[in-house]
Amino acid sequence: MNIESRASFAVRGLQVLLSLIAVFHLVAGAGLMFSITFQRFAVAGYGAELDWTARNIYFLRIVGSFAFVLGTIAAMAARNPLEYSIVPIGFIEFFLLRNIHRHLYSQELYEGFGVSSLTNDLTTVFFGVQAIALAGFLWAAHRK
Repeated sequence: MNIESRASFAVRGLQVLLSLIAVFHLVAGAGLMFSITFQRFAVAGYGAELDWTARNIYFLRIVGSFAFVLGTIAAMAARNPLEYSIVPIGFIEFFLLRNIHRHLYSQELYEGFGVSSLTNDLTTVFFGVQAIALAGFLWAAHRK
């Protein structure tokens, strides 16, 4: 595969990955904003425990708003990831910072939300793989 076809493959990889990130964040964001049932499902799926107070429900709505905006940005960048390369760079940074926080403050995660160390490690791998894939595709796409 020559450099130009590798770059084309990398751009397509960025488009697919950004589209998947967009769909996830749009669905999760809308669900967190508007459905307590979805909030309960998401928190349980994350392996966390939460007191279902009005305060926590409201905070999850804010998290949903943030996720929805991230989904919108990812969807827009998926159309032309090289023109909007700041978006995959931002997601790389976001995923890496999330992973750092997951371990730097793991005791808070374990004690405050009842998340297991296995769930923490698996989540770290999940976001780490996405960060590496985005970085690899972005690097390869810019090599043409």
